[in-house]
Amino acid sequence: MRLNFNTTIATQYKSQPQAIRVMTEDWVKNEIFCPNCGNFVNDFKNNSPVADFYCENCHEEYELKSKKDEMGKKIVDGAYSKMIERLNSTNNPSFFFLNYDLQDYRVQNFVVIPKHFFVPEIIEKRKALSENARRAGWVGYNILLQNIPQSGKIFYVKNGN
Repeated sequence: MRLNFNTTIATQYKSQPQAIRVMTEDWVKNEIFCPNCGNFVNDFKNNSPVADFYCENCHEEYELKSKKDEMGKKIVDGAYSKMIERLNSTNNPSFFFLNYDLQDYRVQNFVVIPKHFFVPEIIEKRKALSENARRAGWVGYNILLQNIPQSGKIFYVKNGN
């Protein structure tokens, strides 16, 4: 398994977060297999709500979250209502968590958390954005990783190995 990102695919991006998103999604698409059946995963078109990858064989869906720092106790994420809607649906996704070293664009940890560990109780609703904000009233959420048991965190890559 190659642990370095393909940096050449992101040279046209001026925004570092956009470049990282492209590189991490490319890495998953080319290096990761479906933990459910073993086939490679495919990517959804951009901006699919709470879905980045899927398996053509078993139809499982996966959401990718990546960050340069250690995963820690919580991960800041998107729209609260969309996440709760997906978690309560019949096809809620499993999650891929990736943390990387920004110095050498290398994967440090890659974890899958199966969907049955993703329940509304691990989602922390954030305060709505103020009325002065560009998206006033919008409500985000945090994923409370500390509320997921260790048995629900399956490592593909741990500490760079």
